[in-house]
Amino acid sequence: MDLVRPILRLALPSIATFSSMTFTGLLVLMIVGKLGAAAIAVVGISNILMYNVWAMFSGVQGTINYLVAQNFGSNTMKQGNQRMQIALLGTLLQAVVLFGASFALPYWILKVMGSNEEILTLGAPYVQVRIYAMIFTLFSGVFFAYMRAIGDTKTPMTISLINSGLVVALTYLLAYGKFGFPDLGLQGAAWGMVAAEVITLLLNLIVFYRLMHKKYNTRAWIKMELAQVKMIFSESVKLGVTEMSNSVGMLVFTACITRLGTTAIAANEIALNILSFGFMPSNGFGAASTIGIGQEVGKGRPLEARRFGLVTVYLGLLFMVLVSLFLFLFALPVAKLYTSEAAVYMTAISLIHLASFIQLFTGGSIIFAGGLRGIGDTTFLSRTSLVLNWALFIPCTVLLTQVYDFGQVGAWTALCMLIVLQAIANGWRYLSLDWRSASAKSAPAASGAAMHM
Repeated sequence: MDLVRPILRLALPSIATFSSMTFTGLLVLMIVGKLGAAAIAVVGISNILMYNVWAMFSGVQGTINYLVAQNFGSNTMKQGNQRMQIALLGTLLQAVVLFGASFALPYWILKVMGSNEEILTLGAPYVQVRIYAMIFTLFSGVFFAYMRAIGDTKTPMTISLINSGLVVALTYLLAYGKFGFPDLGLQGAAWGMVAAEVITLLLNLIVFYRLMHKKYNTRAWIKMELAQVKMIFSESVKLGVTEMSNSVGMLVFTACITRLGTTAIAANEIALNILSFGFMPSNGFGAASTIGIGQEVGKGRPLEARRFGLVTVYLGLLFMVLVSLFLFLFALPVAKLYTSEAAVYMTAISLIHLASFIQLFTGGSIIFAGGLRGIGDTTFLSRTSLVLNWALFIPCTVLLTQVYDFGQVGAWTALCMLIVLQAIANGWRYLSLDWRSASAKSAPAASGAAMHM
């Protein structure tokens, strides 16, 4: 019981943060839903594409989150700030790559996914603008990771709530031309997101470089050690592979469903959007596990770190039971909030009922993975994600939808198999580790040459 309060103090603001993101997605989908099923389909496909873009570059955020948590625990925040500088410079390089890709890739990607002409025409310019928004999102994600690492989950929550309000308001104003704003339709929703992300990044800059400077000296420039650069790059790649494997699996999943028609795409997006509410508690407790375990390992208390993670799993699964019951019992009224088209919401309901049974596995998988990140066990996470997605999920999804023609049920069956096996693998790894030997991760040859910039 002594750990319940600190876990909830970390987890609840994180849950609120993830909730605001998910609830924002729900409201945006409802707003653009009035533009027609094609608009819903475009937003759904774009969300998956943006998840892939985020996953490709998200390793930096995950790396900073657990490394700085260990630095905070060991009271070596000067090194934590050095690592943060490296992460921000790496994100700047990512931004340059994304900006160039925004001009060349949107139409081609949608074409490869099997989109019809209506979705291609409507979706290509929308995806391009969403990439602009993602550039600012990546920077904000790094700042959020640092704040959470030092135990401050309330500030990211506050900024995320502001972001959510801005996204919803600007989507409505620019999509329908309300209160003197231009009527830009679906493109308005995309540009509203860009504006909201710019403001969000500005708030993060103020917090990090102004409000946090007195306590953590965040404005001081620290010479960057080449060994630290190499380690952060290596860890970022491994965590990026983990997320990228999952996101490519979901991309193939979406591509298979895209070929089933606009109604199937819309129903799938509604189901995924609703189900993402089920991920909120597990994501929040997973973040708490990473932070708490990272800090305990930094303090040189690995057995306390293990116990922290296990209690976090118990609390998270309790929340997931409630979420599963809610999703199963109220699937119909919630699905109807998105659309009045019976074919769409009836299809979505069957998918929600199917997935509500695996929420506990989802929670266990995410929280155990958060714990493994906290001790820096990134190699296992990347290998497991790579094997399960490429050897199981992707082949099974294609087989069940394109060869045996089981449609959405086949695709979602493959997804359920993936989640269950990930939960088993992560849980086994966590429980079988020799925690007594766990220690804070340090770069090899840490005293090597510094990078003068």
